[in-house]
Amino acid sequence: MKNSRIVIFSLLAISWLLAVSIRGLAIPVLARFEVGDPQVILGLNATTLAAVLLGTGSFLILNRHPLVVSFANEVVDELRKVTWPDKDDTVQNTVIVIGVTLFIAFALGLYDYVWAEVTQIVLFSQS
Repeated sequence: MKNSRIVIFSLLAISWLLAVSIRGLAIPVLARFEVGDPQVILGLNATTLAAVLLGTGSFLILNRHPLVVSFANEVVDELRKVTWPDKDDTVQNTVIVIGVTLFIAFALGLYDYVWAEVTQIVLFSQS
């Protein structure tokens, strides 16, 4: 497999994100139920230890699964085929997107203002 370093790094990043997310979600849940986060081994909290074990386990499982590894390898191969825009194209397209976004925001704001005035006149006119 020619992309093994990239694939392993990607799987490691996914496992790390999973572990950090689980730990980040476990802390408020424990606080909600007024349960402390005890220190277990070497000054590590239980949530940190669980996150490390979960991250390591998920990395090992993902790294050993042939479908996941072949899919990640194919993704890297396809991303190598992409022709990425240069700096000038990126700046030009960014300016266009910001300009169109500002124009649409202005148009929607004007539309909202006009219809608010029309609604004010129609609903609250003294008949």
